[in-house]
Amino acid sequence: RAVGHLGWAAGARPDTPGTELDAQPGRSMASHAAGSDESRIRELHTGMAEALDADRRKVEINDAKMRAVAQRVDYDQFCHMVAGAHLKPVKPLDKDAASRDFSYFVMPGTTALAPPPTVDPLSAPAALRSAPASPGGGGRAAEASTSAGFKVPKSGLEFHKVWRRQCKTQPARAAYMRLVDTQLIPTVFQSEFEPDVLDGIVAALAALLQPAGLAERAAKAAEAGGAEAEELGEDVHLAASWLQMLPEVNKYELALEFCADGTREAAGEIIASLRSKGLAKLPRGSEWLQQELRELLSGRALDETAAKYV
Repeated sequence: RAVGHLGWAAGARPDTPGTELDAQPGRSMASHAAGSDESRIRELHTGMAEALDADRRKVEINDAKMRAVAQRVDYDQFCHMVAGAHLKPVKPLDKDAASRDFSYFVMPGTTALAPPPTVDPLSAPAALRSAPASPGGGGRAAEASTSAGFKVPKSGLEFHKVWRRQCKTQPARAAYMRLVDTQLIPTVFQSEFEPDVLDGIVAALAALLQPAGLAERAAKAAEAGGAEAEELGEDVHLAASWLQMLPEVNKYELALEFCADGTREAAGEIIASLRSKGLAKLPRGSEWLQQELRELLSGRALDETAAKYV
């Protein structure tokens, strides 16, 4: 009885609950080690993903800060750009695409939308400079028909949006530019002014004035008088005031540096044509507007404007 008691205490009885586990100690240790390795691998993967995400976030924030500094924005806009550094732009959806039936993830059809038969002034200012001018008052009538849907832009972002989407023709561009108070151009483009928009504005002014024959048209208009002379005076005032105020925009130097090759040349041709005799005598409707036109076309003002487009 004493021997049986000692054997039971030592765990030698075959019916002891722990006997079967004690018989295979190596298997239990191996499974425990494998489970710990898997958990460590999962922890390493999680830590690596978090580190990569932190590095990506750091790069996005740094890029946003550099863009904000390059654009010379104020403190509030700087904070907004940094806070939205992780946001990605989405492609705009046109009305035609939105109205079409959903294709259920199949490949798109073979029929493609034909591009509009208009010349894009943002990429080809030289083509616009060679476009023929509208004879008589046809251009002004076309401007009146297209300006009905335009609103005065309150910011550079709004101007860029309307300019790129709706101002596809010369009358539309001229009508939209007339809505902007030229004295407020630096305020409108306080935070947004892209090189392609500078290209389009200069190209639109060149197509409006046609610098090569401006002096001859001014002489004929001054001799004939009437509505034709007043319209030409408005066009000259529009071009001179826009070219004078654009260099006052915050990002003008950066936009001029990356503008198209023909933009500087086109601006120089416009300014040179504004030196023609007789332009300052074109009627402007009031003595105050007439005096403003004479100041814009003075030799000193044109010299200062020309120096900013070199």
